[in-house]
Amino acid sequence: MVSEGKITAEEAEKLLEAIDGARPEARHITVLVFDKGGEKATVNISLPLSLARFAMNFIPSKVIAEQNIQIEDIFSALNAAQPGKVFEVKEEDGRRVEIYLH
Repeated sequence: MVSEGKITAEEAEKLLEAIDGARPEARHITVLVFDKGGEKATVNISLPLSLARFAMNFIPSKVIAEQNIQIEDIFSALNAAQPGKVFEVKEEDGRRVEIYLH
């Protein structure tokens, strides 16, 4: 549009900033659990994001330490609330857990 003279460079910059700031916020969280080598999730849980934030406060610190869960990364992703994969945990035996925001 700038090259066609329809808008100025300054107007284009404002439009790009508005588009960048208009990203959709995630409202739900989905947890998928896969068995060894499985392609289809054996557990598929979807919750409102507000409930998931609340539930995170009740994960015992011992479990977080034993499982090497990066709780700060999870909280950061939940607070940013951008749609997409939050994280994936893969075990050596092929089991995995994936968490998505949508």
